[in-house]
Amino acid sequence: MDVPAGEPILAPQADSRRLGQVIASISHLLSAERIGTGALAELRRITGEGLPPAFWRLYLADNVVPPYWRDRLGTSQIRVDRAWASLIRAMVEMAPIPHSFKRPFGTALAESGYSVDRFVRLVRAKEEQLAREVRIAGSWLARQGVGQVNWETPARLLLADAGIRRVRREWAVHQLQRHFFRVQATQSKA
Repeated sequence: MDVPAGEPILAPQADSRRLGQVIASISHLLSAERIGTGALAELRRITGEGLPPAFWRLYLADNVVPPYWRDRLGTSQIRVDRAWASLIRAMVEMAPIPHSFKRPFGTALAESGYSVDRFVRLVRAKEEQLAREVRIAGSWLARQGVGQVNWETPARLLLADAGIRRVRREWAVHQLQRHFFRVQATQSKA
């Protein structure tokens, strides 16, 4: 059942300085019981073009994504909004509650048999291609039955690409590669 348009979406309050808490708040909302089946369907159809009302309700409701993480140099930017939309679109693939701090994104990809070539495309991609690769990775994990992963690293990658200066792309790429290839190395020894 969809939540009526005038109803607020309730979520745990997110600390404006901690990206992981923002991701956890979004994850908590990505279920039909919380936002409705219609809203989930809208979120699954997000493209780089127009963003649907379900995105804006989730993104701006109850400060789920605080201004600190929505604005670039104090001014809202379309690229930042699209980065968040891309992240949410990818997370919806694994709904409900796709986020957990316990399992690194790169580790989950490697353990589930994600190809090295596809992984390299993910870490090298920029802009629309990056959004597409993150969505493909989320879809892959969902098809492989992976329950929850830590979406903070892909979020950092998308936000750095959008120009959020407090996020370093190099760190996100480093973390993804470190986790992915650690599993690859372990699997090749076995």
